[in-house]
Amino acid sequence: MSNKTDRTKIHIIQTFFAMMNEMGFDKITVANLSKRAEINRGTFYHHFPDKYAVLEEVEEEIYSTFKQVLTDHVGWAVTEKIELFGRDQVEKLFKEACLVVMNYLYERKETAQTLLGEYGRPQFIEKLERAYISAVQEKIRLNPREFSESEKLQQEFIYHGAIAIVKRWIRSGAKESPEEIARVISKCMTTPPIEIFESIERR
Repeated sequence: MSNKTDRTKIHIIQTFFAMMNEMGFDKITVANLSKRAEINRGTFYHHFPDKYAVLEEVEEEIYSTFKQVLTDHVGWAVTEKIELFGRDQVEKLFKEACLVVMNYLYERKETAQTLLGEYGRPQFIEKLERAYISAVQEKIRLNPREFSESEKLQQEFIYHGAIAIVKRWIRSGAKESPEEIARVISKCMTTPPIEIFESIERR
């Protein structure tokens, strides 16, 4: 693929996401997308068979890379971290792992904001959430028994707390640095909630 072809394809994708952010996926047509991008329909069809393919290609690229980042950097069993590095190092290790993921999302914040916005794609965000939870669960040192319902609920609290932080960060414009968000998540993952509330109340 030539550099010109690469640039045209990127331009189509950027125009598509700008329109999706403004009007939503359903109102985008090949005709109005081509007009906005200042290309003819033939040029669009040279790169994509339809508008669905634009979205699917970007989502799949984000999902597959995100999943690999998680596999490489997230999901050590907590007990293994403590045994190898000591309990006082666990927050640092959480922060380092979180920072890799936050940097990845920050580099794609405009696309993430569109997917999380008013005209976003809830099913895609849910897919990323499942990838994150799966990456953690696969590396947990499982007991020979099934988790109790109480243990499952506690895991849900932890997983979705971290996810909620990331969603709020992206939706509010990712103004804080990835380092700051990684620090917040790692603190929440390693500090009892009652201590966090106490710290907030005593400010």
